[in-house]
Amino acid sequence: MNKKLLYLVIVVAVIAVGFFGYKFVNEKMIKVGLGLARQTFPFKDYTGEELEKLFPQIKNADVSTRVTPEETYAKFREALKNNNLEMAIAQLSPEAESYQRNVDILNKAYEEGKFGEAYNGYPEKIEKESMYESIASFYYVDYSDGHNLKQFVGFQKNSEGDWQLSSL
Repeated sequence: MNKKLLYLVIVVAVIAVGFFGYKFVNEKMIKVGLGLARQTFPFKDYTGEELEKLFPQIKNADVSTRVTPEETYAKFREALKNNNLEMAIAQLSPEAESYQRNVDILNKAYEEGKFGEAYNGYPEKIEKESMYESIASFYYVDYSDGHNLKQFVGFQKNSEGDWQLSSL
């Protein structure tokens, strides 16, 4: 009878080890698949610091600023004043959703000879509305047509630390 009990204990132990081993490996494989654990055995979980480096929550947040939004805006106005299409487009953020629309607007204004008119529409001074690690919103007041409307200009920081226009 002791042999039967010993065999039963061994079978139960093997099943338990198999079950928990499968569960452990399965959970680790899920974490590996999600990028939360290393791909090599023993599939150690990444630390919070390692995860932040691998998957930054805010793109370009840790990049030092090289060109401020105000400098970009001034360069954009200079490009309009000097009728310089390439320089105006270079101030736009290619990562912005409205990039192509903004390029099209600038191309049309350039072709129609309206850069001077556009230059007059953008006053020299802009005010900060909000500024975060990699996005910012500035505004100016449009007094044309007897209205006092706030017009917003958006910015995004690129991987070199240059703030670029995301919306005009």
